[in-house]
Amino acid sequence: MKYFSVIFFMLLLACNSASHTNTNGDTTTSSISITETIAQDRETPKPNAIATYEVKLNNDLNDWYFRVKLFETNKRFVYKVTMQYQEITGEDMIEFPNLGYEPLPELRKGPSDLECIVGFLDQNKTFREYKLVSAKNDQLKITTLKRYAVYAKE
Repeated sequence: MKYFSVIFFMLLLACNSASHTNTNGDTTTSSISITETIAQDRETPKPNAIATYEVKLNNDLNDWYFRVKLFETNKRFVYKVTMQYQEITGEDMIEFPNLGYEPLPELRKGPSDLECIVGFLDQNKTFREYKLVSAKNDQLKITTLKRYAVYAKE
C-alpha cells in the first residue's frame, strides 16, 4: 500500500492536466503546465482564519450567526473549515487539488444568505466551486458540489 501511495503521489506531481467533474457526472478538462513541485507540508500555518463568511441572524434575543471560516493546516492542500448556525457548530477538513502552486481558497455567498460556497481560484484566476455549507431546517451541513482530480497527461 505504501508503494502504491508513493506512485500515486509521483503521478500527481508529474501531471499536466486538471479534470473537473461535478456530481452529475459531467467532466471538463483544462490543461495546465506544472513547472515546479510545491512542498506538501506548510511550516507555519496562519493561526487566524484566512477567509470568513458570516451573516447575522435576525433574532432579538440572541446574538446568533451563520458563519464559515477557513484555516490553514500543516498540510499545504488541506484546510480546516469551521461552521456555525445559531448554537450548532461543526468542522471538517477540505483537501484542495494540487495544481502546482499555493492553493488559493475562497469563500463566497451561495444562492441564499445561509449558504456559503467553498472554492478555489485556478491558474486563470477563475473561481471553482467545491463545497457548499448550508443551514436549513435548523441543520448545518456541508455538501460536495464538484469533484476535482489532477491526472498525468499520456
